[in-house]
Amino acid sequence: MVLQSESVLPGSLQDWKYEYRREAQQLLPHLFLGPLSAAKNPAFIQSNDITLLLAVRSSMTARARLLGSQLPGVRYESIDVSSNHELISQFQRAQDIIDTHYVSGLTAGEVQCVGGGGGGVPLDGRVLRVLQEQWMAARGSRNVVPGGKTLLFCESGNERSAVVAAAYIMQHLGGSTIQAIQMVQGKRFCVCFDDAMKWMLTSYEPIWKARSQNRQVQQIAAASGGGGGGGGKAKRKMEEDDDGEDMWNGGGGRAPFLDNGDTNDDIEMA
Repeated sequence: MVLQSESVLPGSLQDWKYEYRREAQQLLPHLFLGPLSAAKNPAFIQSNDITLLLAVRSSMTARARLLGSQLPGVRYESIDVSSNHELISQFQRAQDIIDTHYVSGLTAGEVQCVGGGGGGVPLDGRVLRVLQEQWMAARGSRNVVPGGKTLLFCESGNERSAVVAAAYIMQHLGGSTIQAIQMVQGKRFCVCFDDAMKWMLTSYEPIWKARSQNRQVQQIAAASGGGGGGGGKAKRKMEEDDDGEDMWNGGGGRAPFLDNGDTNDDIEMA
């Protein structure tokens, strides 16, 4: 599923060379992953039209000056954590920063196509993919992408920033933890996902899925007119849920897990 997506860039592990660990790799059309040295490379940043440098660093070194002189037109943001265990609480914030920056680089017409006005509103990854595909198809190019591009980095580009990148890809492409990790490793072979980081991503997978489903329900309710027009759809949804409960109850209203000899009347009396 991930490899067939239009948002996945071509490449293979056979292309990897040892010296590439000092460079940044392009994971998505609008997202790069690399080490601190890549963030300090003005030629690389300008040649790839990167306009946001997002650092994932330890809060103990947050006050240290990680970057040199700032480049004109390039924003600097950071996600500071005291330990790797705090990264899971920053996954959503990282997605909001990357997506909002992407929208900020669009024209007024392109933003209207997305259905939002920037303003810090997070976007569904599927919306970004559709917009990218339409934009590139209209221009006959798959190398140039609208919106702001982001370089996600940490000291080595192999640990904290790699985990954040995997979480973002998992949400952006709607894939699983395994698929996201394999994609990041396929683009940047030197990344290191230890057991704790894999467990963190696995724990985050049901969280973002539940959040995405809740957002879709809210969008459907808003599109149907809220309390007035959306009553019918909400009622149908409740009826479908009731049908599902009846199925678990045996289809005939019989409560599950009855002891031998018990009936529904016995349960109602109880």
